Amino acid sequence: MSQIVLVALSLLAPVIAPTPVAAAAPDSVRVLFETPMSNAADIPPAVRNECRQIGRELPNAIVRSSRNVVLVKTPRELTAKRGKYLVVEVTQVRAKGGGVITGPKHLVVRGVLYENGKEIADFEGERASMGAASTCAALEKAEKALGTDIARWLERPHPHDRLGG
Repeated sequence: MSQIVLVALSLLAPVIAPTPVAAAAPDSVRVLFETPMSNAADIPPAVRNECRQIGRELPNAIVRSSRNVVLVKTPRELTAKRGKYLVVEVTQVRAKGGGVITGPKHLVVRGVLYENGKEIADFEGERASMGAASTCAALEKAEKALGTDIARWLERPHPHDRLGG
């Protein structure tokens, strides 16, 4: 019986074990695990104070939509190696407090794709969201939608693209 269990576990190990970052495909794109806000970002103070999670969902949404994206923890890891990396930052949030009562919440991001340190494409993306319980939840929905947009864009990136709806 123990031999059967060992054989079964050895066959399942590659399936259930997490894939290490080092095993990423050579054509993968590195993305920072948290999207920073631009130094010049236009974000209402109330949103900055209340929605401290802004920028955390976007990279996860990109990864969920693209097998070729690998998240890295630091800006140094992002730019240290040869290959492709995407720098994304939040540039604007248009949102009044009050959740669904005050209308849609807009999130604007800018991204630049580099290959071996050279800029090869860029985009500006915007998504609006409504129907969430709070302003922060609406902005998280916008991040998820933008993540899908960015993953699609990475399949065929072009300079000066506009993403979102």
